Amino acid sequence: MKNKYDVKEFCFVPPPYGGVSVYVKRLINKLNADNYKVGGFYLKTNDHALKISPLYDSWKWMQTYLFPIKIWEYLKIVRPYKIVHSHFSLEGMPYFWAIKNWAKKKIVITVHNSMVSNFYAQTNIVNRFFLNKMLRSKGVCWITVSEQGKEQLMSLPVQPISLVHVIPAYVPIVDIYYTPLPADLQEYIDSHKNCIAFYGHSFMQNNGIDVYGFKSIIDVYADIVNSLGNQIGLVLCVSDNHDVKRIREMHEYAKSRGINDFIYWQIGAIDNIRTLWKNVNIYVRPTSTDGDSVAIREALDEGTIVIASDVCKRPEGVITYRFGDEEDLLQKIAVNINCPKKKVKPNFKYYKMMKNIYDDLLAK
Repeated sequence: MKNKYDVKEFCFVPPPYGGVSVYVKRLINKLNADNYKVGGFYLKTNDHALKISPLYDSWKWMQTYLFPIKIWEYLKIVRPYKIVHSHFSLEGMPYFWAIKNWAKKKIVITVHNSMVSNFYAQTNIVNRFFLNKMLRSKGVCWITVSEQGKEQLMSLPVQPISLVHVIPAYVPIVDIYYTPLPADLQEYIDSHKNCIAFYGHSFMQNNGIDVYGFKSIIDVYADIVNSLGNQIGLVLCVSDNHDVKRIREMHEYAKSRGINDFIYWQIGAIDNIRTLWKNVNIYVRPTSTDGDSVAIREALDEGTIVIASDVCKRPEGVITYRFGDEEDLLQKIAVNINCPKKKVKPNFKYYKMMKNIYDDLLAK
């Protein structure tokens, strides 16, 4: 329909940098390049073109205590759009129920993690009430990024009556500009024979267990240093730098293992993560639970060896180890640390699957 936009993506657009927000920004950019009219939200940005674009809205008003009474702002913002796509997993259901039923928009909800059962049990009664209503609604398109996520969604007390699609959250980049790494980081990598990278977005826990596996990577690296000395480096990235207490505890634990000074600590978001994958030998992802991982797929595209826990089905090419078995992880690192890198061609399979869903909804 003329003068109408196509899709409104509800998610933080970087910054802050995280797998979901990076995916949504790329999805928006790719759709706009393919002549769709797509908008999203952002917190803050130095990108002037983004600031003046009518397709992006500031999220600041949603961060205040007035959020519950701002539903009319929601309805006003989504008015020009035909489809509203939530990337907040199962959060914010009262608002998306209102958008569906009052604004008569087509709703797509992507669940980006595999912690569905825990979230359902712990969410507040209002959100659960509207979540149940959305699960029973015919006009909602549900997407999970993994088969494990789909299984959890289908195991809820109230099951979705609509078809659940499994579409990994990844849109590759074709023309990559490799932003140089900070000079001290590049010097650290160059000074080691080989380098391992670890990336954790935050100190999130699931059932009291660290999701990203900070302690695990420190323990394994301590074993590597004890066996081989510091000829192998570890770049340890923590995107969220606000939890000062946990960061201090992590440093203290590394000191207790005698390796704090051997690690390159990247505390805070790194916007040139693709350059990091290009420069290291192995990316280790010892997560205790997972959805789909943009970081894994980016590293694979760079030809970087990826070793990840076996807590879910991993993309083709990933080397898995038994979760909780640090000896198995250590062995996998030792066997693969000197293997050559082999860059792969970008694959837009999952983007095309997502685009087909939009096309089907827009045609109705």
